[in-house]
Amino acid sequence: MFSVILLAPFVVGGTLAARTARRANRADRAMRVLAQRPGWSRLSSDGQGPPRTGYAGHFPWLLRTHHGTGVTGPLGDLRVGVTRLWEPVGRRDVRHWLVVSFDLPLDGLFLRLERDWSAAELNLRCEGLPYLPMGKDQAGTVERFYSSDLPERLMRFAAPAVSLYKDGVCFVYPMPDVVAMGTLLKELAALLPDLTALARAASGPKEPQDTP
Repeated sequence: MFSVILLAPFVVGGTLAARTARRANRADRAMRVLAQRPGWSRLSSDGQGPPRTGYAGHFPWLLRTHHGTGVTGPLGDLRVGVTRLWEPVGRRDVRHWLVVSFDLPLDGLFLRLERDWSAAELNLRCEGLPYLPMGKDQAGTVERFYSSDLPERLMRFAAPAVSLYKDGVCFVYPMPDVVAMGTLLKELAALLPDLTALARAASGPKEPQDTP
C-alpha cells in the first residue's frame, strides 16, 4: 500500500502528459487535413521560413514557447492561422498550446477575456469567475459580458482566452481535444461579431471629425 501511495502522483502525472501528447497529435493531424484545402498552406517550423507570430501582440508570454505545426488559409472572407506551440515544463513534461488568430480590422477596438491561467501570466486573478473581461470601460465590459450569452458559448468551445487588438482576434487554448479543426474554426468565427460588438460598446461613441 505504501508503494502504491508513493507511485500514485507519478502515475497521474504520466497519464496527464500522455493525454496531452495525444491531443497534440490529433491537433497536428487535423491541421494537416486543413493544409490540403485550396488556399491553405503549412507554416514553417523548421527554421527555413518565418513562423507566424501575430499572436505576440495579444499574448506576449507566448513568445517563450516553441513552434510546432501551423497552418494558414481562408475561412470565408477572413484569413485565419492555427498554430500549436509547446514549451518544456520541468525535466520531462511538455505543455502545448493551440492558437487561432483571425485577421480582422478592428479600428482601435480593444478587448481581453482572460482565463485563470492566462490572467496569472499578467499577475491577475479571475476571482472565482470563468473569465476576467478587460476593456476600455472596465466595469461596463464586465457587466455586458456576463449579461450576454458569450460566457456560455465560450465555455462550450473549450473556454479559450481571447484578445481583440489592432488588426486581429486571437484565441488561445491549453491543448484542447480537437478532431474536426474546420468545425472549431467556424464556431470561433461565429463569435467574432458579438466579441467585436462587446469591444465597440466598451470604447464608447466616436468623436465627430471636423469637416472642412
